[in-house]
Amino acid sequence: MKKTTLTIILMVGVSLPQSFAQSEARKEVKVTGGVKAEANMSNFIFSGMSGAKSKMNVGATVGGFLSLDISEHFAIRGELLYHYKSSDFIRDNTKSEYQYWGMEVPLYAIFQQRNNRGGQYYIGFGSYTEFGLSAKIRRDGETIVLYEKDGDVTTGIAAMYDSNSGFGLIVGYEFACRMQVNAGYKISITNVLDDDSHSDVLLPVAISLGVGFRFGK
Repeated sequence: MKKTTLTIILMVGVSLPQSFAQSEARKEVKVTGGVKAEANMSNFIFSGMSGAKSKMNVGATVGGFLSLDISEHFAIRGELLYHYKSSDFIRDNTKSEYQYWGMEVPLYAIFQQRNNRGGQYYIGFGSYTEFGLSAKIRRDGETIVLYEKDGDVTTGIAAMYDSNSGFGLIVGYEFACRMQVNAGYKISITNVLDDDSHSDVLLPVAISLGVGFRFGK
């Protein structure tokens, strides 16, 4: 009986540290990063601008991401992206081309699920802030700089603000080789109009389709 009791105690004594170590390993946050490139299509949602509409054109996005895997099924993902976006404005039968360069910082809560082939599906929802570097309208050989203030530089009003914030959704799949394919949708909740912002609303919208690669395991 004493030998049996001693054996049980020794087994428990050995297994408890192992179980604790495994539990702690499962709690460890894994940090990985990667790069991505996307084709984007963007336009605007209008309100209060009679007869105005916007048509999507193709642009490009490049950047990187940092992922903090909190658990097997949940991660926090931050990105730093650089955009070129383009769309057409049509108002009163006059067509203008909108051209934009900027950077964006999204932050997603990611839910992920591995499969038996070593890959994983993921879907994320979060917020983003975008910082415009340049925005122009080209019409009939004329170029209008939208961030340039009219009149006095301290009191003048620009046509558009150079930043906006909103919400985004991302879905994707990561292969066992760590290559990724993804699609995304973003909508701003910030009116980017500076001039006439009291009566008109202009909200940027974008969809994207891209590829990426995650470094690390």
